[in-house]
Amino acid sequence: MLRALSLLALALALASCGGGGSGEPVEQRFDADRAFEDLEAQVEIGPRPSGSEESAETVALIEDRLRAAGAEDIQVQRPWQNVVATIPGSGEGTVVVGAHHDTKDIPDFVGANDGASGVAVVLELARVLAAEAPLDGPSISLALFDAEEARGDRPFEQDGTRGSQQYVEYAANEAGVQGSPPLGEIKAMILFDLVGDCELAIPREASSDEDLYARFETAAQEVNGSDSIVPFGGEVAPIGDDHVPFRKAGVPAVDLIDFVYGVGPTPGEYWHTSEDTLDKVCPESLDAVGEPAVRVLDGF
Repeated sequence: MLRALSLLALALALASCGGGGSGEPVEQRFDADRAFEDLEAQVEIGPRPSGSEESAETVALIEDRLRAAGAEDIQVQRPWQNVVATIPGSGEGTVVVGAHHDTKDIPDFVGANDGASGVAVVLELARVLAAEAPLDGPSISLALFDAEEARGDRPFEQDGTRGSQQYVEYAANEAGVQGSPPLGEIKAMILFDLVGDCELAIPREASSDEDLYARFETAAQEVNGSDSIVPFGGEVAPIGDDHVPFRKAGVPAVDLIDFVYGVGPTPGEYWHTSEDTLDKVCPESLDAVGEPAVRVLDGF
C-alpha cells in the first residue's frame, strides 16, 4: 500500500486537522495529476536512451512543456542534450532543480520511474514557480539531464552522470556556459530520481546534504500533518547519481530517490528492467515529493 497519503485522503486530513496541527488548511499548489500526464507522455515515446531518436523526441517534449509553463531562457546544451531553463527570482544566486530524462539502453525499458518520474516532478514545479515569478528568493535553474545512465556494461562510476558533469563543467566557467549558471552563484542542488514508486519511501542518501534533506522532511510533515505517515526518514548508503558532480564541486546537494523498486534488496526487482512500467508508479507519490518541494523552494 502506498505510504504517502492519497490526494483524497490528504484533502480530508487537512480539512479535519490542518497541516501539521496548525489549524489552517495547507494550500495545495503542486498538481499531481498534471505531473502524471507528463510522466505518461514520456513513457508513450518508449525507450529513450541518450543519442537515440526517442531521446531527441523527449528533449523536444520537455522544451515544449517548459515553454508552455512560462519558464525562461530555455536551451539545449551540447554535446549531451541537457534541457535547461530559468525561473527568475529577485534574490541572489540560484538553486538547481534537476532530474534525468534518458533511460538505460535495455530492450523494452520505458523508464516510468527511472527517470520519467523525476522529469514529471520538475516540469510541474516549473509550472507552479513560473506562475509566481519573479520569485522572492533566488532564481531556480531547471536542469533535465541527458546521459545519466552508463552505456552498455560500462561501470556507472566511469560512464554515468555524463550530462550532469557537463552541466557543472559549464558552470565552472566564470560566466557560465550554455545555460549553466556560474558555479559560484549556485546555492544548492535538488535532484529527483525514482520518485514515482507506488511503495514510496525516501530516506536520506548518505552523501546528500543533511540540511537540505531535513528541509524536505519538515516540509512533508507540514503538508501531510504531524500524524501522517510521510515517505521521508532514515538513511541509506551513498548512491551514484546526478547530484554527485555538484557535491564534488562544493555545492550542497540532495538526491531524493527511492532505490528499492519492487521486492528484494536494493535496488529491487523492477530497477533497469522492462517491468518499470506505468502500473508501478502513482500520482500520489509525485505529490508526496512535489508539494514539499514547493515549500522548500519557497524557503530559500
